[in-house]
Amino acid sequence: MTTQPVISKEPGNPSRVRNSLLFLIDFLATFCVFWIYAGNQVPDVNEPHYWSKAAHFWNPELGRGDLFLESGDAHWAFFVVFGWLTTVLEIQTAIFAGRFITWFSLAAAWTYMLHGLFRRSGQTAETGRNSDESYRSTERPIFLASIAAPIWLAGMHWGNWAGEWVVGGCESKGIAYACFFAGLGAISRSRWTLGWSMIGLGSLFHVVTGLWVIATVGLASIWLQLFADRLPIRSWIRAHLLGWMLGASGFIAGAVPAIQMDMQTGSDERSQAAVAQVYTRLGHHLSPTRFSESRWRGFAALLAVSSAVLLIANRSRWSDSMQSGASEHLGQRDEFNPRLGLIHRAPQRVRWLLAVACVAFVFAMFGLVIDLSLSNLVPKLAASVLRYYWFRWNEVTWPLAISILAIALATRQLAMPAGVTLANLSSAAWARIIGLAALAFSFGLLNERMRSHASEVIPAGDKQSFSLKEDTIEMQRDQFTHWLAVCEWIRTKMPREGLWLTPRRQQTFKWRAQRAELASWKDMPQNASSVVLWNERLQAAYRYDELKRLQPNDEAKLRELIAKYGIRYVLLDLRVEGQTIPAWKRLYPIAPDQNPYFVILESPEDIAPAETLAP
Repeated sequence: MTTQPVISKEPGNPSRVRNSLLFLIDFLATFCVFWIYAGNQVPDVNEPHYWSKAAHFWNPELGRGDLFLESGDAHWAFFVVFGWLTTVLEIQTAIFAGRFITWFSLAAAWTYMLHGLFRRSGQTAETGRNSDESYRSTERPIFLASIAAPIWLAGMHWGNWAGEWVVGGCESKGIAYACFFAGLGAISRSRWTLGWSMIGLGSLFHVVTGLWVIATVGLASIWLQLFADRLPIRSWIRAHLLGWMLGASGFIAGAVPAIQMDMQTGSDERSQAAVAQVYTRLGHHLSPTRFSESRWRGFAALLAVSSAVLLIANRSRWSDSMQSGASEHLGQRDEFNPRLGLIHRAPQRVRWLLAVACVAFVFAMFGLVIDLSLSNLVPKLAASVLRYYWFRWNEVTWPLAISILAIALATRQLAMPAGVTLANLSSAAWARIIGLAALAFSFGLLNERMRSHASEVIPAGDKQSFSLKEDTIEMQRDQFTHWLAVCEWIRTKMPREGLWLTPRRQQTFKWRAQRAELASWKDMPQNASSVVLWNERLQAAYRYDELKRLQPNDEAKLRELIAKYGIRYVLLDLRVEGQTIPAWKRLYPIAPDQNPYFVILESPEDIAPAETLAP
């Protein structure tokens, strides 16, 4: 029988003070890493989409009549928590504040998780039992989380397959991931109630991602506790029950709006919406057969790096300082046993994360099989399944697991037993190689991001749809300057009511001009019935030739759109080759050289609504 060391709870305990100081330093360094990585101009790619709706949530007069803004609020928790900032701050300032809150939360949760995974203690935890004091650390390595962060970000950035990201602009999934990381950090300490509660809170902000987190953590629990550790099922239920209830409450609260929207929509509309979502608008996230070639190359590179790290890790054993808290029946303090798999040899707190990553990867591969086997045969069925983002959580956990193993190998907390080599290299040699490679990836990524931010001519939230690849930097800057001018003129000079027909090559009209528009490619609604209408409007308003070049709308087409949808104002894009200006009332610009790219016209009064037109 071993005697566990007693940890003093007194405020003056030097160990606790040191740990708190190390956590604070590591947290601040991680926050700086996240800021460097994501600190680009406002708005980022998705910020106009989220923040236009968040502002409308608190001020329904903003963009009244817009299909997207008045569609269902699937991310209502984000709008409630962050949208109120738009009532006291300018929207751009509100986004900066939201970014700070998101990065702060992510950095704190990330540091909490990493310090839980790599804590060192001489104590043994009892599997399946909630624990607090038994998991307090007596030693923590400095800068652990801030070193792991850029390695993980590099894996996501260069090994990106389905377009997922975590650290970026302020939107609902950023704060959701902060909750998920905090939940995994609590689970690594066997604090199941706190862990499940945080996962439920994250699901409240982003229910689709929460679904995958709950599924992977739940299956990992069954795998590790019921099958590997053979924990009695009653003890397993007792340890998790309260956490399940709290987590389910958060998930249900987040899911109710989506469920209500689905129930209010017919099955045919749901199928049409799923097809539009999976194969048209979001194919780059949801359908691997539509992922770009560069995405597949990045995925292959990540798999190659992962295979190398796993090969080395599988020949290694964890150091004694990492073994506390591991399952006693696995004989973790005995000699290295190669017959046990990597996950089962790992300390309990680490194998949780490895198991979650493994299950997430299996889900992603299952989604790939669905796409390959069903998308061409029964696209409606395949789309109804694929629309749940099968690849999102794997994009986060797989690079995370590899970065954790890489750090463990580089610091020799995971090292080959004496006498064991791989490719004629010792464990120490592999530690140096992996450590240098990790640092190279980290510094390379952060340097690339800093250079990218410094050279940014147009914010990412504008540029994605606004500029063409063949446009010069000077042309992009000139066009963007005039885009800002016309949006500002609309925001300050034009009445709030009235529907606008806007250029196809833009996605920030609602955010900048704060007016309702017919449809924007970026702003796909959440509820199925609105998705069908949104897709119909896009097809009607914007036409392409066989070379996928945008075609101009002549006067007859404009009259047709005005009659059908009740458009009051037309914002013409003169960048479209062949676009002419009808002889209608021109509101802006007064002089042609005032804005050579954009013209505002008021719809003629002689156009009758579609329902009164002769058949």
